[in-house]
This record gives sequence, C-alpha cells and structure tokens, in this order.
Amino acid sequence: MKSEFVSFRRFQMRLRIFVPLILILLLSELSFGEQLILVYPAPKVVNPDIKVVDFGDTPYMSVVDLAKAYSLRTYYRKETGKIVLFFPGEKIKISSTSTFIMFGSKMKHMPQPALIVDKDVFVPVYPFMSLLKELVIPTLQFTISNKGKKYTLEESQDGSIYSKSVSRVSYKEKFLKKKGIVKLTNIQYEEKKNGLSIKINTTKPFKDSDFSTFFRKDNWFYLTIYGGYCDSLTFSKINPTSSIERVEAITSGNSVQISFKLKQQFTSSDIHYDLSMGKILLSLFLPLNKDIRKKIEEAKTTWIVDTIVLDPGHGGKDPGTPGRWSYKHEKDIVLDIALRLGKLLEKRKDLKVVYTRKKDVFIPLWKRTEIANKSGGKLFLSLHVDACKNKSVNGICLYLLSSGKSEDAIRVAEKENSVIQLEGSEDKKKYEGYDDISNILANMVHSINMQDSERFAEIISKNVSKKVPQKNRGVKQANFYVLVGASMPKVLCEFGFNSNRAEARKLNSRKHRQLIAESLYESIIKFKEISDRSVARTN
Repeated sequence: MKSEFVSFRRFQMRLRIFVPLILILLLSELSFGEQLILVYPAPKVVNPDIKVVDFGDTPYMSVVDLAKAYSLRTYYRKETGKIVLFFPGEKIKISSTSTFIMFGSKMKHMPQPALIVDKDVFVPVYPFMSLLKELVIPTLQFTISNKGKKYTLEESQDGSIYSKSVSRVSYKEKFLKKKGIVKLTNIQYEEKKNGLSIKINTTKPFKDSDFSTFFRKDNWFYLTIYGGYCDSLTFSKINPTSSIERVEAITSGNSVQISFKLKQQFTSSDIHYDLSMGKILLSLFLPLNKDIRKKIEEAKTTWIVDTIVLDPGHGGKDPGTPGRWSYKHEKDIVLDIALRLGKLLEKRKDLKVVYTRKKDVFIPLWKRTEIANKSGGKLFLSLHVDACKNKSVNGICLYLLSSGKSEDAIRVAEKENSVIQLEGSEDKKKYEGYDDISNILANMVHSINMQDSERFAEIISKNVSKKVPQKNRGVKQANFYVLVGASMPKVLCEFGFNSNRAEARKLNSRKHRQLIAESLYESIIKFKEISDRSVARTN
C-alpha cells in the first residue's frame, strides 16, 4: 500500500513537470476518439463535444467542455489551475492535481486527482459524475461513446509521458466488478390487461431488500437497485412500450436508478428477484374495476378458516391400536377426543364442524378426505393413538404429509395406512399410484397448504407442551394416505402410546382427554386468527 502511494505521488509530481508535453501530444497530434454523451438533462448546446481520454486505466473528461454543454458560467484561473463551475443554486470548485472538490461548502474526495492539460481541466469521469448526480443534478444520465480509437497517457521508465492507442477495458467495469456490483444486461416490457410487466436480466442474483420503489405525483415511477449498474444507453429509451413515455437510467456509486415516465395511472407495484429465470421481475398494476374487485372479495372468503374437519381414526371393524390392561382401544379414545373438541368448537358462531365419523363405524381412508373436500373444509385434523414394540416409548407426536424421512415416521405411516387391508376391492382401487409419493406431492409439498400445515402443527405442539402432561415428541413428516387427498392444511396427531401402560392409563382418563381437546381447540382458534388476519391484510 505504501509503495502504491509513493508511486502515485511520484506520478502526480511528474504530471506537473510534463504538462506542456501532454498539451502538445494531445491537441496537436491526436484526435479524441471517445466522447462523453449527456443523456439527461439534455445539453443546451446541440451535439456537444465533451472530450474523454484515458490516464492509465482511468477515463478523464474535460470540465471546460461540460461547462459549454450546459452553458454554465465559469471562473477559470489558468495560472493556478483552478476552475469554478456555476450551476443553478450551486458552485463547484476544482483544483488541478488535487483529489478534493468543493460542492458549495461541502468538500468531496475523488480516488484520482483533477489534471490540467494546457487550457483545459480534466477530472476522472465516474467519480466526478457520481458526485455531480448526488449533489447537484439528481436526474443526471450519461455514457461514453465507444467509437474510434482510445488513447491513454502513460509514464515511461525514464519518467516521460507518452501516448498509446489501446483497446481499453472500461475503468467503470473494472471498478464496479472489484466492488462486487452486479451488472444489469437487458430490460424487456410486456403489456398486460391489469398492468405492465418489466423484466431485467442480471449477471448475478439480488435479494429483495436490494430494491426500492416509489411513485411520484407527476407520473414518474422510480426503481433503485442497490449493488447494481447498467449501461445508460441500453436502458434509456423513448416510448419503449405503450404505457411508458420515457425511461432514464443512471449508475451512481454502488447503485442504479431507473426512472419511468408513465402514460397510465398505475396505482401499485411489486418487485422481486426470480432465481429460476435469473431476472428482476417488476409489475406495475392498474386500478381494479368493480367486477374484478368483487371477484377478489369472493375469492378471499374461500381462505377464511370457517370449517373444521375432525377425523377420529379407525372405527367399527378397525380398532386401531388395541387396548390392553382393560383400557380403551384407539378408535374409542380418539372418537371421544373428537367429540369433546367438536363441542367446544360448535359454541362459536363463526365455525362449522364436520366429522368423518361421530359413531363407532368403519370409514375408508379415501372417504374421509372426500368428506373433508366436499364439505369445504379449511382445516383437517386426523386423531390417532400410537403403539410400539418398545413398551417404554411414550409421548405425543404430530405428523405432516411427506415421504417418510425417519424410521419412526415410516413405521407410523405403515401402521396407519395398513387399514387399507380391511377395505373392499373397489376401495383399494382408489389408492392406485399413491405409492409414487414423489409424483403425488411434487407440487403440494411446496404449496401454501404445506406452509399452513407446518404453522398449524407448530401451534399445536406449543399448546400441547403447555397444557397436556405428556412428553412432546415434536413435529415429523410421513406419508399418510388419509392426508394425501385433503386439499387444505392438515395435521395427523398421535396422542401417545397405548402400548405404554402409564400413558394408556392417562388416555383412559376423561380429564386427560378433556385437556387434549382444550389444547387442540386453542390451537385451532389461534391458527384461525393468524390465517384470517393475513387474508384481511390483502385488502
């Protein structure tokens, strides 16, 4: 770092010595192959010639040419190499060989110094123009033309300065890549019935927190992308689509702002990065008409949790886990819990309770989910009691629908699914293809129903831990046929082990079963409140 600083200071001092040489070399022998083009605000002079030349890897621009382009008043002392640019409401003071610039009373620093070349002052393009946009012209947009040869000034071994024609790698590209800033490569527009879709291609992903958007009263919409940059000419367009009059894009520091002059009264927007497409997706929405609003309101009511489906497992010829020590079978325990829970729920006027069975009858697994779907169920709760060869195993466990991940989950799924063997041949045909769980659940596992099922299971787990004096074995995933067909959030509960004598005693206690019912009731109401609140927020 110290050697780089010494080298820079030496180069800076030699520039002072060889300024006359630079003057002759540049203005007498060479033409400037690059120009700075002012995109917005439009220059006062038609086709202004703002010279750009490379000093090492850094493009420099003529300050005098910039002043002429915007018809600015200037005060220039050639003997000291100082120039003042008078912008409306602001003045900028630049001193040659200095890395500091005064914007009014604010002192700003550039990574490279300003240089004087005979009668002209040159400043590093990107640092200077970024400061100008930040402090003086917020809407500033510019680019550098890539036509013609590119000339650089370099230092030779003997300390002299000479010119060299090179195919230059953009200083801006190198500087931004070094800082890890992502390039925006292209932008596309697609008119929709309800608004406008805008897609921006990028070289790397963005987080949604990298985006900032807002509307302005004069029909402007602004998008800022932090950690991004783009070529202004590629993105800046006149009438790119029927809904947009003009697009202006400019990179400033470590962000890019894209401004859209709108022709329509868009009322809202949405933006996110789509990993699968590798694009930023921006949507601008038009006001909704009355018919669409009515349909949305009707659709929203379908998400209100107003119908609870209670599914006491087994029944009739299927006892489930058999009772031992003169205790109840699984089918009787879970039916009692379901009836106690239903009684609590039925006290609420905003809830409807549907039972897959209210008596000791056998119901095929496929029929249970059919009942749930036909009744318009919003929440499905299947109630069971477990058993295990290891008589010491105990505790309550909750299951979500997925391919079994653990031996324990697979064991429970096989036990609960074995009831199919008691069903008739016509019933068994209903399950053809169900074993291919990867096909059945390909879309469902990642759906909003799965997310809601997880949330519901977490609520139950917390309430059970607080209210029911049993071990909580947590939430697991397994493949239960009784859950496959239910198109709603669903959880299967195993309320302990009938094979464990102490736990079987608890499950045969009316008081204990009432505690289970109450914990489930509180969980359902909590889930309903959260779910209904999220629907209300979509207004």
